[in-house]
Amino acid sequence: MSIFTITVRSAAVALALSAGGVLAAETVVDLPSEIKGTLALPESGATGQAVVMLHGFGSSRDEVGGLFALQAEDLAAEGIASLRIDFRGYGESGGDMADTTLEGLIDDAAAARDILAGVEGVDPARIGVIGYSFGAAVAMLEPDPFASVVVWGQMGDLQAEFHEFLGQDFYDTAANEGVASVDLGWRTISLKQAFFDSLARHDLAERFAGYDGPFLTIAGDGDPAVSYFDQYLGLAEGRAESLIVPGADHMLGVFTDEPEIGRQVIGKTTAWLRETL
Repeated sequence: MSIFTITVRSAAVALALSAGGVLAAETVVDLPSEIKGTLALPESGATGQAVVMLHGFGSSRDEVGGLFALQAEDLAAEGIASLRIDFRGYGESGGDMADTTLEGLIDDAAAARDILAGVEGVDPARIGVIGYSFGAAVAMLEPDPFASVVVWGQMGDLQAEFHEFLGQDFYDTAANEGVASVDLGWRTISLKQAFFDSLARHDLAERFAGYDGPFLTIAGDGDPAVSYFDQYLGLAEGRAESLIVPGADHMLGVFTDEPEIGRQVIGKTTAWLRETL
């Protein structure tokens, strides 16, 4: 079972649960390419450390169950600023999801980092990144600009996982007609052949190999992501750790009424970034 299969089965419920915490110092910001983001600052203002947050495929900047909004709140309580974005074509951002390419998503992440680096009180040399699922892949494709990388439910083989998720018929339709669509039950997604061409241009393991900053990968023991842990911990050249959460799947307790799982992941992430940024 792929990461995507688990995500899609739970996606309809996610819409009802994604409420997102609100901080007094949260501000919606506009980025290039019609991207919307939420800037969360500690009550006393930025104090150097900051984090870009990248959501998963078909999701949005607060993430399932509001996990990214809660993470931003926890970071702010420890004096760490953050900027979470809707990728182009997702959430409140402009654009068409069908036009998604990895290059575009990488550009979105870079734009978020640039905006965050310009915030008063943020040290550009102390900006990290948190990526969830497909957002983890985007972070790991261009990790070097970030001082620390944290990923939840990481991917490992982009082409294989998308092929399992979408199926050969989807691939054939995209190749023959230029675009293909599928009804996920909670929304219809469309992707053009350019997306699959971009997958072929990016080998995740090859691009991540040699990253020498701190790297933390987290997943539940029921998440297919754990099968990639040894490989990617071995590719990292800096401090590298993993956390496997017992009894959790890819959705980190959001749909099993186990908020303690999310709290554990958020707490570990905040502690790691506080120490490594």
